[in-house]
This record gives sequence, C-alpha cells and structure tokens, in this order.
Amino acid sequence: MQIVSPNAYKVPYLGVDGTFTLDTSLAESANDPRNPKRVKFEKMEFFSFYADLQGSEPLAENCRYVYRGAAADPFFFPERSLGSIWDLFQLRGGDNPGDNPGCEAFKYVILRAPHGDPIHMHMRYGDDSTGFQALLENSTLPEDAASFNPWWSTYCAEGVTACD
Repeated sequence: MQIVSPNAYKVPYLGVDGTFTLDTSLAESANDPRNPKRVKFEKMEFFSFYADLQGSEPLAENCRYVYRGAAADPFFFPERSLGSIWDLFQLRGGDNPGDNPGCEAFKYVILRAPHGDPIHMHMRYGDDSTGFQALLENSTLPEDAASFNPWWSTYCAEGVTACD
C-alpha cells in the first residue's frame, strides 16, 4: 500500500515551514534529552535545531534536506489512527559537512507534520547509525519512562507552551 502524507495536498510545503518549540507542559517530551528545544524549518528544505527555546544555542543550523516520502507509524496506523503518517527527510549528500557543523547528527529526520488544534508536530532524528526504519520502530518500543520510550516528542507553534 502506498502511504501519502495527509498534509501533502492541504498545506504549502507539507506544513513543514516555520518555527516550533518543545511542548514544556509534557514531561516526557520536555525532559527527553534527545529533543532539541527549538526547531526551524524553511520551505521543507532547510532545518535548524537548537538546544534552547530562544534559538541562541544552535545544535545545527541550515541543514539541507531532501524529502524521501511518507511512511505509516508501525504502532498507530491504521488501527489506531489513519492520520499517523511520518514524513521522511534525509540530509542532502554532496554538501561540505564542515559548512554546517552538527548536521550529521540529524542525518535522518522523521516528523508528523503540523496538525491538530492547537497546531503541533512530532519529530525524531538520527545519525549515520540510524535509518528511517529504526526511527519509525521507536513507536513500538515498550513503555519505559526512564528511557523516554516510546519516543514521542511534541512541538508547538512558536510562542505556545502547551499544545497536545
């Protein structure tokens, strides 16, 4: 079955354009050390990741990505949620990694594009040792609060502190 992002035809750039901050009201999201506190997307191509909510501590900036399609969440789709589709992005090869320090840590990015009311999104990422399948499979890990599994970060539209 071909999976198509539910955002593909409703929102410019699949809804992946703008700045989002970590939902600080959800402890499992806010306290997970894997989650950058702020992410910025420019027209579904350039992503930036920050260690702080204000965006003054960059982890990686202006990383250039290629959209690789959509994939169903292995835990939620289709039985629990037909809208649980992840958009897949891969760091664009060929660029000089020295031009954008830190980008290699975010080589693979999957996200549930902005949705819901209030608007929010979910994101996971991985480096060379990770691939799309491993990131997707995080949804199927047994619940373990100590290791923040399953990994389910929640980001709000910039300026909103609680959105899920």
